[in-house]
Amino acid sequence: RKVTMSRLKTYIGGGSYAVNAIGDANATLAVGLNAPSAAATAGRTWTLPASAGLSVGETVLIKGYGNAAAQPLTIAQAGSQEIDGSTENLVLESNNAAIQLVYVAADTWCIF
Repeated sequence: RKVTMSRLKTYIGGGSYAVNAIGDANATLAVGLNAPSAAATAGRTWTLPASAGLSVGETVLIKGYGNAAAQPLTIAQAGSQEIDGSTENLVLESNNAAIQLVYVAADTWCIF
């Protein structure tokens, strides 16, 4: 069977993400791309979205602050969530660091 690019696009998605701009603040992350809209003046914590309402396969992309070496960005789980089997927070401490997390099961995120 011949597969056209439009069929493939329908299957894998359009390749775009909702963008959640976060300023110099603690925040709750959203499904899609989460990126800073300002430099951090202190270490900040961004918390993953609560499991209720999430679907397996949803992705949270996180772009850290440009000055994360001086002002680290902590990625915290909501409730009893785990990231790759751990309840430890992630810390982005390199300037402009980025990470992708995918929701793979109840209260379970994986790093990709």
